[in-house]
Amino acid sequence: MHTQNVKTAAPESSERWGTKEQRVLLPAGEFTRQQAEAVAAAYSNIAIEDDQGTHFRLVLRVFGQMVWRAWNFQPDAGAEFNKFIVSNGVRKQ
Repeated sequence: MHTQNVKTAAPESSERWGTKEQRVLLPAGEFTRQQAEAVAAAYSNIAIEDDQGTHFRLVLRVFGQMVWRAWNFQPDAGAEFNKFIVSNGVRKQ
């Protein structure tokens, strides 16, 4: 599988119920701290946890329950996490 290297978390537009919505998503593969921080800053239910310096997890929670998590070094971490951002991410106002 070929993945494209992206240096920052990228905003993506979508139409949802007649309103235009901006999403901040991760690159398809591994992600950097800067990309994780951009995503965590954009969503109220996403946070960086288990921070070990070079390695950390990005976690998405709904009503306090963990829905998905990914270590920053996992090969398909961003692609999998993005599915949950789209379906469960709560944008900060």
